[in-house]
Amino acid sequence: MFKIGEFSKISQVSIKTLRYYDHLGLLKPAHIDRFNGYRYYTLTQLPKLYRILALKDLDFSLDQIQSMLNQELGAEALVGMLEDKAAELRQRITSEHARLYRVESRLNQLARSSRDQSPPVVLKSAPDVLIASVRETLPSIQSLQDWQQAQLIRIYKGLDQQGLPHSGPDLLIYHQNEYRDMDLDVEVGRILHEVKEEIVEGLLGGLIQLRMLPGAPQLATTIHTGKPGSPSDAYASLAKWTQANGFRPVGPCRELTYQQDKPELIHIIEVQQPVMNAINFYPQLEAQKMEPKFFTKPNFTLMGLRYFGKNEKGEISELWEKFNQRIEQLGGLPYETGEAAIGLCSTLEDPHPEGAFEYVAGFPVSKVEQVPEGFVLRQIPEHTYAVFAHRGDLASLGKTYEYIYEVWLPQSGYNMASKIDFEYYDQDFKDFAPDSVFYIYVPIEKA
Repeated sequence: MFKIGEFSKISQVSIKTLRYYDHLGLLKPAHIDRFNGYRYYTLTQLPKLYRILALKDLDFSLDQIQSMLNQELGAEALVGMLEDKAAELRQRITSEHARLYRVESRLNQLARSSRDQSPPVVLKSAPDVLIASVRETLPSIQSLQDWQQAQLIRIYKGLDQQGLPHSGPDLLIYHQNEYRDMDLDVEVGRILHEVKEEIVEGLLGGLIQLRMLPGAPQLATTIHTGKPGSPSDAYASLAKWTQANGFRPVGPCRELTYQQDKPELIHIIEVQQPVMNAINFYPQLEAQKMEPKFFTKPNFTLMGLRYFGKNEKGEISELWEKFNQRIEQLGGLPYETGEAAIGLCSTLEDPHPEGAFEYVAGFPVSKVEQVPEGFVLRQIPEHTYAVFAHRGDLASLGKTYEYIYEVWLPQSGYNMASKIDFEYYDQDFKDFAPDSVFYIYVPIEKA
């Protein structure tokens, strides 16, 4: 799974837009972390997101798109709707011709039966290299390409004036962890491979800086052919490979552009993502102790107190305190099984405030005759669960969830079978003492 910032970078869709689509119910996160409100997405959601973006670009309203997605229209019905849209566009004024072209291009795309395969991803290392570069924050992504070319011309000229050889390639670095439409922190430069004498780092002239770009022991790399600036398919390939092979991104992405001798030839762009082995990325976790056990748990009924929100101020801990006080006042719950205390976390299907989720602190009950005031009931169907043990204090619990959803689940061959998970507090739980253990149940199904 990917945090919203990572998914934003892969899909080239801003975080603000992803949150808006979540609010409308168009594209909801696969999981929301109850501790920090982080949204998590999977690569399997990319096709749906791209359908939304394609239909939006073809002038369909978000309400229409939602209706179309809910109806799960086939290719033939979608072609029919696009042809109707093309007829409508032909009646508009001349300025709408560009939109008509995109509709017809989409129709051609649907007619094609196959797609070109993506280039392979290669893991390699890179040494420290000397670069001449300019780094600025740009107001919008629309200005990137013109700014990039203007800065490269300035850099070439500055290097020539200093007599420094610069055979390339050109370099573009995105110094942010998410895709942005505005306020892009980017660096453009030229790699100086042929410089043999020692060069003093510093300003070359104006905003141009000579500096050493640190190498990387591990880089996931792939090739994109075309114009610089938006090789989104390459980023998606890198992200998929990184997750599948047990790595995590650990630095800003780089694009190396190898220009051809002839202007009419397509440039070759190597997209590089510094990566680290996922287990090393979480050194505080003992991976051998994190491997889950698998259980099929029958359906059960949970009775308890409900919280709905983002747990921004530790409200879940307060909920358990309130629950324990109520249980003491009531003298226990009728028909309580005595099996364990359970904290059930649910991500609701309906639109809800940003990052909010439901958490129910309660006990399983074998029978329901009456529900105490303020209590709720939740029916949990039978599932097969991957069960993880969390050991130790409360402060490290967030890291355990990160391991489950960012390391184990993407590599496991399983998907979440339901938008729930729950914490299981039995006799092994000792109020987060060093030897305390409780269990996290994640419903799974084969991918």
